[in-house]
Amino acid sequence: MAAEEAQTVAGEIIVTLESQEKHFPITDFNLTMDSTNEEILDAVAPAILEEFGINIKEEGEEGIYTVKKITESNKIYCFPKSPAGFAL
Repeated sequence: MAAEEAQTVAGEIIVTLESQEKHFPITDFNLTMDSTNEEILDAVAPAILEEFGINIKEEGEEGIYTVKKITESNKIYCFPKSPAGFAL
């Protein structure tokens, strides 16, 4: 069983910015798949702002980005929320 645990993939965070995906190792942000959506956005937002000049986290209750975790592949997606009244 120890060998199986050692093969666990750390995972990655994929952030959609201006119709492009940016990939980051989840370990860069000291996060896990158990981290809350708010923890994920709080960790990723400053790095995105510094590297790309894009603020993915507005101050306030709602915010402009959302998080989706895909546990089977150890991937966390951060992408813009759909505008009100717009269905994907």
